Amino acid sequence: QWFIKTDYAEELLNDLDTLEEWPEQVKTMQRNWIGRSEGVEITFDVADSEEKVTVYTTRPDTFIGATYVAVAAGHPLATQASVNNPALADFIAECRNTKVAEADMATMEKKGMATGLSVVHPLTGELIPVWVANFVLMEYGTGAVMAVPAHDQRDWEFATKYDLPIKPVILNLDGSIPDVSIAAMTDKGALFNSGEFNGMDHATGFNAIAD
Repeated sequence: QWFIKTDYAEELLNDLDTLEEWPEQVKTMQRNWIGRSEGVEITFDVADSEEKVTVYTTRPDTFIGATYVAVAAGHPLATQASVNNPALADFIAECRNTKVAEADMATMEKKGMATGLSVVHPLTGELIPVWVANFVLMEYGTGAVMAVPAHDQRDWEFATKYDLPIKPVILNLDGSIPDVSIAAMTDKGALFNSGEFNGMDHATGFNAIAD
């Protein structure tokens, strides 16, 4: 059981009120992004390990399009991966020393470094790399995010910068295949490139994958 339907959005919204260093416009942006919509927690197994990593998403319909997992500098996986990796340890220290209030989270340069670890995609069995990213915060949510660069602009910018795969799995609203070479496609169209879930609309795909 890798999915847990959750009212986690409520918890995330409450967490925002405790982040006093965040600029108010960034909190507003995050509130709008979270909304009060239903989401799911997804747990990935770390390859060749007993470890697991849990993420939260409001778009399980895009799950097949996940091509990397990004974790906060303070996440246990980041710490574990940095033990024999001085460059990663330095990057983690840099992230920890950068106060969120110094940069607008929406516009700051997205930086990351590969951990060398991978997780197993629960539906496809594919190995997905784990990266440490400066836009993921340990005190917010689970400290890890499932990245779907074809359908999330922040994930797209990071994937483009670091040459990570971009796999579209949602059609444009007119039914055409999206061009994700220039930007992410964030509309809630029908699923494709998603195996048994192909052809489902947003709501059906959301529930079919989340269940």
